Amino acid sequence: MRYRITAGTVMTLDPAGTIHRPGQVSWENGTIVSVGTAESDRRPVDQTIHVPAGVVMPGFYNGHNHAAMTLFRGLADDSPLFEWLQQHIWPREARLTADDIYAGTMLAAAEMIRSGTVGFADMYFEMDAVAQAVADSGLRGWLARGLIGTQDPDGEKLAESVEFARRWADQADGRIVPMLAPHAPYTCPPPYLAQVAEAARKHNLGIHIHLAESHQELADITRQYGRTPIELASDTGIFRNRTLIAHGVHILESDLPALAGLVGGVIACPVSNAKLASGILPYRLLRDAGVPIGLGTDGAASTNTLDMFQEMKAMAWLQKLRDGQPDGFRAVDALRAATRGTAAVLGFPGGELTTGSPADLIVVDGRQAHLMPEWDVTANLVYAGVGSDVVYTVVAGRILMAEGIIQSFDEQAIMRDVVSRVAHLTD
Repeated sequence: MRYRITAGTVMTLDPAGTIHRPGQVSWENGTIVSVGTAESDRRPVDQTIHVPAGVVMPGFYNGHNHAAMTLFRGLADDSPLFEWLQQHIWPREARLTADDIYAGTMLAAAEMIRSGTVGFADMYFEMDAVAQAVADSGLRGWLARGLIGTQDPDGEKLAESVEFARRWADQADGRIVPMLAPHAPYTCPPPYLAQVAEAARKHNLGIHIHLAESHQELADITRQYGRTPIELASDTGIFRNRTLIAHGVHILESDLPALAGLVGGVIACPVSNAKLASGILPYRLLRDAGVPIGLGTDGAASTNTLDMFQEMKAMAWLQKLRDGQPDGFRAVDALRAATRGTAAVLGFPGGELTTGSPADLIVVDGRQAHLMPEWDVTANLVYAGVGSDVVYTVVAGRILMAEGIIQSFDEQAIMRDVVSRVAHLTD
C-alpha cells in the first residue's frame, strides 16, 4: 500500500535543512517515495492522512536504553550511582522473570511510541523477551544482552549472546539488529573485553558499552590499569567494531587518539547524567574531532521518562552551561542528535525525510498552546515540545499510533499487567 501524510509543515532534516510549508510525505513498502510541497506528488495513494496544523519530522532513535527498567521507575531516586545500582537495582533485577521483562519492555514501547521514538538500542538480559516485545510493538531495536565479565569466567554468557544474535538477526521484518554488550570496564576486565571484541568481529556484530560514565569509573580504571576507560577499551580491540559508547561524559582530550577512526560514536544521556551528578558530555571536543554523537535516555529507572523531547532540552541547556555560550549549541543540533545523529552511530540510514529513506516518521500537533506562535518551528519543538504533542508515529511504514491511539497492541492491558507484576519486586 502507498500512504501519504499532508501537513502544515514537513521538516526533512536533510543536510540542507529543507522545510516544506505546507508539505507532504508519501511512502510505500516501508520506504519514503516522495517528499515535498503539498502539490508535489499527485500520484494516487491508498490512504491519505491530513494534519493541517501538524509538523511531520523524522522519528527519534533512542541510542541507549534499558527498556524493561520502566518497572523500577521512581525507585530510590536521588541516590548516588553505585549505591543506587548495588543496593536498590541489582537486588531487584535478580528477581525478574522473562515475562516481567517482556511486560516492562512493552510498557517502554508504549511510552516511546507515544513520545515519537521509532527505534532504540537496548542492553539488558532475557533478551528473547525484549526482542519479542520489539517484534510485537512494531518498533526497531538494536538489542544486546548485558555481559558481566566477572560473572562469566568460561564465556558461557558471551556464547549465549552470539546465539541470541543468530536467532534474531533480520527478524521482525528486519527491525531487529542484535549486538554484543559488555557492560562496562569495571565489570568486564580487559581479557574479557578482548574476547567480546573478537566475537563481534567474527560474527559481524556491533558493540554497545557503558564508558567514561562517572568520576569514580575514571578514577578506579586509571588507578588499576594506568589507562583511562576509553584508552583501555581501545587497547582491547573493542573499537575495531562498530561501537556505541553510552554516556562518555568523562572522555578527555587525551582520549582522542584512541577514538581516531572509531566506527560508531557516543550516545549522550544528559538527563540521567545530570540527575546522577555524573557529568556533562564534552560535545564540542568530540564534534571537533569528528566523533559522531547521538542521544538516548538511559533506562527509566534513572531518567524517569523515555521522552526524547526532554533529552533534547537537557542536552541543549547543559551544553550552553558547560561552554558558557548560548549560541554554542543550537536547537537544530539537539534535533539532529536525536534523529540523524543516533542513526549514524548505529549505522542506520534513518533520521531524515528524503526519498529512499526508511519511513520512520512522526507528526507533532502544532495546535498546542505551548507551541504557539511559530517564530521558529525548530526552537519550538526542542525548547517547548513534549512527548504528548506527538499524534502519529510511523515505523517502517506501519502506523503504530494514529490520532494519539496506539494501534499495534493493547496499551491498557500492558499497564494492568505491569501493575500486577511489580508486587513481587517490593521488599
